[in-house]
Amino acid sequence: MNDAYILRKKDKVYKPVPLKVLRTLVYQRQVDPDDMISSDDGNTWTLAGKLPELIQFFPSHTPSLSLGEVPRGYGGKIERRRKSIEVIDMIPMIDMVFLLLIFFALTSTFEIQRVMEMNLPKAASGDQLQKKQTLTLTINSNGHITIEKKPVELQDLESMLNQSVLDSAGVTLIIKGDAQVPHGKVVQLMDIANTVGVKKILITVKSSGN
Repeated sequence: MNDAYILRKKDKVYKPVPLKVLRTLVYQRQVDPDDMISSDDGNTWTLAGKLPELIQFFPSHTPSLSLGEVPRGYGGKIERRRKSIEVIDMIPMIDMVFLLLIFFALTSTFEIQRVMEMNLPKAASGDQLQKKQTLTLTINSNGHITIEKKPVELQDLESMLNQSVLDSAGVTLIIKGDAQVPHGKVVQLMDIANTVGVKKILITVKSSGN
């Protein structure tokens, strides 16, 4: 090819220019890849984007300018680009928080302390005992045992009473048995208390006046 190239843009033909000038026009985005270039006085035309001498000067991501526009950096106006503000989408995070709340609400268990109802046997007289170094054991009509309102299994009763004796010497055991509890069951509890060293055992009853 010759040193002079003819540019044709949308059926408008421009005067021949040297290759160096043509490359400058491409670099300045004044020539589109689909513009036509001829190097033999307009007899043969080639797409500017396919011309080997110009391919490397075409930006692949920027739009072209018309011949009357002056690109940035060549004395023209500088186009200011607005900075994009990244916005974080909080909706997925909010959904996740609600899902966690629902999960914990469904899987959490709430324990309600149960109080055993008892009918104490009655007696004509009795002494009031001061709440000092005492341990209260209750047994209801179903045979459920509690010590100081804490449920205890029969097989664990001996170890718990033994610990109480070690913590407080001379502890007094108060047995509150339901009127429907068999006498033998109360005797069994007293035997366990004697085994661990409880010296004083009291059985509470209701006064006949109540």
